[in-house]
Amino acid sequence: MTEVILVQPKVGDWDMVRSHPSLPLSLLTAASLVSREFSIVLIDMRTMNDWKNRLKAELDKNPLCVGTTSLTGRQIKYALEISRFVKENSNIPVVWGGVHVSLFPESSVNNEYIDFIIQGDGEIAFLQLVRRLKEGGGNFENINGLWSKHIATCTNNKKRELCDLDKLPTVPYDLVDLKYYLPSFMGRRTLYLETARGCSNDCAFCYNSVYHLRKWRSRSAEKVIRDITDIVHNRKINSFYIIDDNFFVDLKRARKIAESIVDQKLEIYWESQGITISSALKMDREYIRLLEKSGLKKVHFGVESGSDRILKLVNKRISIDEVLQVNRKFKEFDIILQYNFMSGFPSETVNDIKSTVNLVFELMRENKRAIISPICPFTPYPGTKMYDDAIKTGLRAREKLEDWIESDYGDTIWTSKEKARLSKSLFFSSMFLDRHRQKSMVQNNFLKLAINLYRPIAKFRIKNLYFDFMPEILLKEKIFYRNGRNPGTLK
Repeated sequence: MTEVILVQPKVGDWDMVRSHPSLPLSLLTAASLVSREFSIVLIDMRTMNDWKNRLKAELDKNPLCVGTTSLTGRQIKYALEISRFVKENSNIPVVWGGVHVSLFPESSVNNEYIDFIIQGDGEIAFLQLVRRLKEGGGNFENINGLWSKHIATCTNNKKRELCDLDKLPTVPYDLVDLKYYLPSFMGRRTLYLETARGCSNDCAFCYNSVYHLRKWRSRSAEKVIRDITDIVHNRKINSFYIIDDNFFVDLKRARKIAESIVDQKLEIYWESQGITISSALKMDREYIRLLEKSGLKKVHFGVESGSDRILKLVNKRISIDEVLQVNRKFKEFDIILQYNFMSGFPSETVNDIKSTVNLVFELMRENKRAIISPICPFTPYPGTKMYDDAIKTGLRAREKLEDWIESDYGDTIWTSKEKARLSKSLFFSSMFLDRHRQKSMVQNNFLKLAINLYRPIAKFRIKNLYFDFMPEILLKEKIFYRNGRNPGTLK
């Protein structure tokens, strides 16, 4: 008998172009304790064309609850589609977790299709909720981190303390068939892996200051290596994407992990989503050489802007000179540096954006392994300093969960139409600057050809900030959102 159903919603554009969707890691993590006591079925919208039939069949077994998750933006639309389907076909309670509802718990739990919200770390609260649902009686008090809806009112309990990651079990990978996942990276099927949560920095725009309270937690180096070794030997996977917001907070821990990979001759590739310029400045040549030897192929830096004034505004505590210094330091190593930028900050001028564009091309010119992520429009998240600033400069606070669907790839409703159009156009064009990621992830040959043909046009547009006439955006929407798959209003 199925006792808990988890449903992974679609994410966005990359679901449609990459070789395989990424692992539904947030749901698997939430299930790490529950799966030890209850039978779980995980359904993925991205891999099942008949997901509704499968979900209906499981609902007919009268499970205890259905759980889903969502980031801010278009994924909310798909998570709501799941929740609505559950409510139209059963009386089973619906549980949401994830970053977005943790930032907006009250407005989220007030949605007609949602019964419970788990705020913050979900492992313990989800287990306690499922136990209460099993017991019956409707008493959901004293489950810290849980928001619940009873008829026309909603109640919340105290926030839950942050989990000790070393006390949590390994992710229950057996809940999914891994052959449907593991996107390609440098020719290898790649598993997403979490080794730490949070970040100790206090960037004025970042959700971490609210979600993780500026605290950084990690699994010990020994347990990380145990997990990696087990996956390499027992699951025959030799490439890992470490999704931590900031993997290199503890450089000694990172060194231990790299040394163990080398000592055990694991011969893996690995990529780190989170590294700061400040951490990289502390690394000497010997340290970076060790990382390279351990199989590190790519790191992601959050630079955000090419303007020192904007960097000070958002409290990045780095300078453009330091960014260039790191770029040159890594030049001799076979490690890709992926830089992340944003546009549309409060008070940002066209000259600030030009400084960002100039830095983008300077980084790529000085280091052939430097690549650029799409330059995303800035989104002000509640609880951050920049949200409060945005409210003062015209942000219309969104009251309903579904209102946030529109904020995919950045929220521009609070700024002028001219600046919003510039940010959206810059984001679209900058999607085509990265040869490395597209070569690795995009599998459709026609799409690869189209991207390569458009790249010179994209570079011209970005260098000159020329976005007056862009039929390519309409073409992109026609390709990605055909058959009614528009990211706008939930229908």
